[in-house]
Amino acid sequence: MKRHISILLSFLFLFLFSISFALTEKDFEHSMNFYQKLVEKKVSVEELIFTLQKILKKYSDIEVNLTPVREKLLILRKFRISRDFYKKLEVGGASIDERIAALKRILIKFRNTDADLSGMEKKLKRLQEARIGEEEKLEKFEEFEVEKETAALTIEPEEEKIEEFEEGEMSGSEIEEEGEDLEEFKEFKP
Repeated sequence: MKRHISILLSFLFLFLFSISFALTEKDFEHSMNFYQKLVEKKVSVEELIFTLQKILKKYSDIEVNLTPVREKLLILRKFRISRDFYKKLEVGGASIDERIAALKRILIKFRNTDADLSGMEKKLKRLQEARIGEEEKLEKFEEFEVEKETAALTIEPEEEKIEEFEEGEMSGSEIEEEGEDLEEFKEFKP
């Protein structure tokens, strides 16, 4: 008789446990649906991380597969670190090209995550437009410099100097300077 009672109690315990597990699994699904709605509303990364931490804590003692929750949490934490690093680049005065490269890496790495990337996409677009504007200014400046350098030089001779020297003649000071230059050149010969 005692044996039947213990078997009956074991079945009763298993039945109650399975009912409680089914309820908690349903609760877990409800919690994950709530999290998904937060993702759709594009809430901040901090709120998503907080929600996932609460879900982990609430369901850690129950036999529910929490691996996807842990993975999402890990990815969101990595995203937050990357985002904070980018903010430091901005504050530190990094060049436009450095910031564009950092944003592109972040967007590529985290494109399939729950994080809202729309703000970073807008920043990237503005930076790319600013870089194009700077390149156009630089091109105009370079064109101006090229035009300035290739312009024909006009030298108006002073008639007094032309009369003093005939073609091929040098003044005494020029000859001395040329001799000094040759001596300096000889020093550097191998």
